[in-house]
Amino acid sequence: MSPQFSRRAFFRGVVVLLSGAVLAACAPTPRGYSGERRPLPVPPLAEGELIDGRRTFRLDAGEINARILPDEDTPAWGFNGNHLGPTLLLPRGEEVQMEVHNGLGEMTTIHWHGMKLPAEMDGGPHQPIEPGETWTPTWTVDQPAATLWYHPHPHGLTGLHAYRGLAGLLYITDPESTALKIPQDYGVDDIPVVLMDHNFNEDGSLNEIEDPDLGLRGEVPTVNGITNATFTASTPRLRLRLLDASTMRFFNLRFSDGRPFQVIAADSGLLPEPVEVENIYLSPGERAEILVDLDVGEEVMLEAAEFPENLEVPEDEFSLDFGLGDHFELLQLRGPAESSPAPAALPATLIPAIDLDTEGAVEREFRLNTFEINGETMDMTRVDLIIDHDRPEIWTVSNENSDWIHNFHIHNAFFHVLSVEGTQAPIWTQGPKDTVALPPGASVRLAVSFGPYPDPGWAYMYHCHMLFHEDQGMMGQFVMLEPGQEVDLGEVYGHTAH
Repeated sequence: MSPQFSRRAFFRGVVVLLSGAVLAACAPTPRGYSGERRPLPVPPLAEGELIDGRRTFRLDAGEINARILPDEDTPAWGFNGNHLGPTLLLPRGEEVQMEVHNGLGEMTTIHWHGMKLPAEMDGGPHQPIEPGETWTPTWTVDQPAATLWYHPHPHGLTGLHAYRGLAGLLYITDPESTALKIPQDYGVDDIPVVLMDHNFNEDGSLNEIEDPDLGLRGEVPTVNGITNATFTASTPRLRLRLLDASTMRFFNLRFSDGRPFQVIAADSGLLPEPVEVENIYLSPGERAEILVDLDVGEEVMLEAAEFPENLEVPEDEFSLDFGLGDHFELLQLRGPAESSPAPAALPATLIPAIDLDTEGAVEREFRLNTFEINGETMDMTRVDLIIDHDRPEIWTVSNENSDWIHNFHIHNAFFHVLSVEGTQAPIWTQGPKDTVALPPGASVRLAVSFGPYPDPGWAYMYHCHMLFHEDQGMMGQFVMLEPGQEVDLGEVYGHTAH
């Protein structure tokens, strides 16, 4: 038996036993997802302010009282006075500046998930923002239209900070995407859908007791920061931008009547053509854009359904309960009150197919096992790999656990999934991605394209985006260099917000 499995057994057999009484006394109260429905909150759309040629956005992280449950306030975190943050609109080709103020009582960081940008601006664990300080990263947006997001990334605390509500969406736009005949009216027919889950104490406060194997996996699902949400459409077609912003939960998303819908985009942008499906799997950090048509006055539920194959996690007394057998009603959709012209026919082609030239590419292997990658846990002072060229690479990422699920995210990059082995579970692999799910025993081969930002002084991350796994050390870091350069991180955790 491997050391990783022995450690897991120790956690389950000893820690759970010793803390069982405490967990029972403070057990979360699953509630809030029944009863009267509430209108879906739509985060405000922020287009920024042009200052000296830069599109400037301000984000104030702070403590708030959030009405997550219908009948009481929950102390939580958020941005600009709201639970969760505004949706930031970033046109391709423009220089942007973020003014991120930390109004919390402790250090945090903000990472621009899915963005290609210099490592110094990435917002990973090397860019701490201390209480009262403001961090002002600046970069030029240079990637195709996509639905990205921002969230905290302090080493060892990412799960807790995200669980408290520090998250928001980033919409990159470009002329090619805005010319398409697809829904694009924000909050009207183009709707953000941010999925999270929480546990609550009797007084409505967040239950922050971490399970020693599952971290802060919640039992109460939320959409855009509330339970029991409903959205009444005014148009016959909706574009839903789905984000799994939970810390540990996988979602099998479908509609209650089994209707088909069109997937038009993955994590990092549009698919070459729409793909019709009846359900889609998302793991923490993954996104998908879908189109669904509604008849006048009808009602249908977006559900989180059970995973029929349990993502190939063994269903026995020795395996963890990742919640893959749970079933939740997430978001009720109501059709428009009046008839209107039928939606335009979907474009047969959304974007030209992207072909990454991987002939002669550097190949690397990453073995995920419990909380380790390639047998090591995260070390802020260690550079795990160096990329000193500007070509795509091929990364093979394998889940060596036989009964744990993982996923994998790469900063400053997108990738195409070339192949999947070791699993029959229908994980989503189409289109440009930055995060991919890995059932037990699965192996994926990725063609990875990096942003062109060499800098010997700053590192990027790659990690499992199940945030408890990441916080326990399932993360590594890489530095991008010009040929002949050498790494010079200096006092890697001594950098402060500036």
